Amino acid sequence: MLAVLRVVRELAGIDLSGTVLAVARAHPAAWAAASRTSPLDGENLARSFPGAAHAGPTAAVAAGLTSEVLLKADVLIDLHSAGSRYSMPLFCGFSEGHAASRESRTFAEAFGAPMIWQHPRPSTGRSLSVAAERGIPSIYAECSGGGEIRKAELDAYVRGVLSVMAANGMVSERFTRSPAAPAQWVHGTGDLDSGMQSGCDGLFVTAVGAGAFVQAGAEIGHLYTFDGDEVQAVCATKAGFVMFLRRQARVRRGDVLFVMADASAENRSGHDRSS
Repeated sequence: MLAVLRVVRELAGIDLSGTVLAVARAHPAAWAAASRTSPLDGENLARSFPGAAHAGPTAAVAAGLTSEVLLKADVLIDLHSAGSRYSMPLFCGFSEGHAASRESRTFAEAFGAPMIWQHPRPSTGRSLSVAAERGIPSIYAECSGGGEIRKAELDAYVRGVLSVMAANGMVSERFTRSPAAPAQWVHGTGDLDSGMQSGCDGLFVTAVGAGAFVQAGAEIGHLYTFDGDEVQAVCATKAGFVMFLRRQARVRRGDVLFVMADASAENRSGHDRSS
């Protein structure tokens, strides 16, 4: 939210070609409740697109954003954070498998994040899936979350949006971001609802950090009962990068503990299209 507002302030003082549609608080009711889901209907806006005007409060918000923002855009940038219960590394993501994939890739590279998560196809119910269906280039960004705003991540979001705008010819090329090192490419579905789940209520103790590369069988964390008995070591089923990691220790049966991505066959500059 703050990154969006900062971008708008930046744009007030520079030459701009085109129009920016900026939405800082996408779901006002959820924002007011400091919740990922709406207190009005318990729905998650990030899973509700394209929505429907008369299908409930969250679906109505999604429908309004679809008609008044998404479908009027030439490029979509959706900014997220990992939320209060999870950690994620700073990255930019995009999806293959649609008419605007090539442009989406270009803008994901332009964003300048240290990691790029390439998905084989858009997941349903997302803003990016609506954009993909209409042939609109689209990317999203994630960062570490936890209810904290880190200056480096905030600055990366603002600079990333301006850099994408530069790549789209909307602002001067001087806003083009040049990362200190080539991005680490990873790939996978990116479905954060289908990771390794907790088999019980209890406490989850992490052994690695978000963004870490681990080998198959490596310990991601340990589950304990509320009485302090260790239930199990939670291990990676394959080698890859930990992209989504439970931050809040207290878990319930069925809560996602972590999601992994595979190391991409792309070279580090992202120009090898063989993956």
